[in-house]
Amino acid sequence: MKSKSYIVDRALHWISALLLLFMLLNLSSQLHNVDWDIKGQLEHRQDAVELHAVLGITLLLFTIARLIFPYLSKTSIERVTPTSKKHSIFIKLTHLSLYACIFLLAATGLALINNYQIPLTVLGIELAPDKDAFYQVFPGIHDIHMVLKQLIWWLIAIHFFGIMYAKR
Repeated sequence: MKSKSYIVDRALHWISALLLLFMLLNLSSQLHNVDWDIKGQLEHRQDAVELHAVLGITLLLFTIARLIFPYLSKTSIERVTPTSKKHSIFIKLTHLSLYACIFLLAATGLALINNYQIPLTVLGIELAPDKDAFYQVFPGIHDIHMVLKQLIWWLIAIHFFGIMYAKR
């Protein structure tokens, strides 16, 4: 039987994974595939961005919990055993890249909502629109956010195929 620490670690992993996948698939769909006439453009965009931000904060909290949990539990959590030194480095590099990408996506997301063209309310905090920043700063940050979004898809694929290869 698996230890409680292993079960908690896996739960944190899969909750984070499902949140991340939902975020990657949901915001574009909410912004582009919904009839804006139902709520109006402003309220519709506000709702979509707020949901994305709340999920992003939740993902960040679960990611931090997953990173510190092994140190707090002080138990060894069963992991895939690397087959070589290169394999070990590859695993560490992939995980480090995934974690870094999640934190960078959160940072650029925060920068995006702070430079948005419409008023936003996230977790009860009202963010005033800044049209000048929206046209000057937002596009560059958005480009970085989109590159990170593509990168995390690639990292997810690498992670998935790596696990499939290790479990063969």
